[in-house]
Amino acid sequence: MKQPINKLEYDATHPVAIAVLPLRVEAVKRAKIEALKIIAEVTAELEQAGNDLNIAAPYPSTQALSDFKWHEAHNKYKLFSGLCEWRQSSYRMHEPHYADVSQERIAKFIRYAEEDAAAQYDSFIKKLITKIGNVKTAILRGDHVWSYSILNVELPDGTVQSWKTQQIVNVSKLGKLFNQWPSRKVLR
Repeated sequence: MKQPINKLEYDATHPVAIAVLPLRVEAVKRAKIEALKIIAEVTAELEQAGNDLNIAAPYPSTQALSDFKWHEAHNKYKLFSGLCEWRQSSYRMHEPHYADVSQERIAKFIRYAEEDAAAQYDSFIKKLITKIGNVKTAILRGDHVWSYSILNVELPDGTVQSWKTQQIVNVSKLGKLFNQWPSRKVLR
């Protein structure tokens, strides 16, 4: 079961959480934008194939492809199948397999992308709090969702640290989109 978008697994009153939490909303918005791009690509490719899944994203043959190529083709098949509804309940092998992109499945795909982004962002905040530790204050400059940000923190002993974060959108070998927010301490 997916984690609800509003469930937090860290201390939301921690200064670091207060500073970076507002960008969680932007991360979820960006996930939707990336999901819509994928949907547009699938829709265009399916239309170009005459709505035939056997042309656009056929089920791959284990005999004809290397292991990596098979996984790549299988992920494409699963993506298209996950966004489309068949026009007929069954079909014969080597016959056209007509399907249409489903609005209901699009909504589900977008919802999952948003929920995953929210959960990944919460993990990022939790990791950042753990990495930096106890602080008196935290101030964020910039927007790491779209470019990069610098988080300036004051530690209990009065020293100041700066942490640079830039969001990366990756695709796993299984075809799943995921976000990463690598943060590194920068020298002042």
